[in-house]
Amino acid sequence: MTTSVSEDDKRRRIRQYFTKLKLKWPSILITIGLLILLAKSAIGLIILIAGGVWFFLEVKPLFDAPGDQTIDAWLIDDIENLKKRSLDRLNIDPSELIRDSIVIRGPILWNTNGVPSKELDWKKGKDGRIRFSINAVTIVHLTEHKLSSYQCDYNFLRNVPLNEQDDEFHYRDVVAVSTRDDTTNYTLPNNTLMKQAQLFKLAVSSGDSINVIVNSADLVKFTGGDIAETGIDNAIKALRKVLSEKKI
Repeated sequence: MTTSVSEDDKRRRIRQYFTKLKLKWPSILITIGLLILLAKSAIGLIILIAGGVWFFLEVKPLFDAPGDQTIDAWLIDDIENLKKRSLDRLNIDPSELIRDSIVIRGPILWNTNGVPSKELDWKKGKDGRIRFSINAVTIVHLTEHKLSSYQCDYNFLRNVPLNEQDDEFHYRDVVAVSTRDDTTNYTLPNNTLMKQAQLFKLAVSSGDSINVIVNSADLVKFTGGDIAETGIDNAIKALRKVLSEKKI
């Protein structure tokens, strides 16, 4: 478990983690101040100090920003709380579960219902992996006779699940658990289109399905790093194992 912090402080520090530094203008002001000061004008010192204060205020959030591992641990803690929420919504008692619940996490970096555009953010960690402020979270609970799922768009900055959806399927109705490449039409923050993505898909005989975007070459190119752990490999392995046992 992570070191105990208050909820407000936790969210504040998460926002600091995702803060993008805006140093262009304070750096320009510092340069102008230095040039004027070198010309032996007293006003250069005033400009230099102003630029320095501006620069400090921009970088100050970094002093208390959590590291990559802390961010990962906090997100895992939040997802554990989402597991409890999903069990309540689906009216499942934990004693009914036949194995640990399965979690699949995917990135969101495009316009999403209920999410302010300014909160769609990301950061490349020191390990080269990309973390996202908004995540698509899918939790699958496996009981004796059925598979139940909970999905939401999770705002990590605010600890708020949005666009929640619950589904229940009998094991016999599940026809496929797979990953697939599919065409998409999402606009990234630089106004380029994310045209293709890798999806996790669980399909049932009725035509319904659970879909989660877990990766995209366009997203990787835009962010310049690898997508952080999504849980997809473990999910597919676990689901196929349970389905093979239940369909015998």
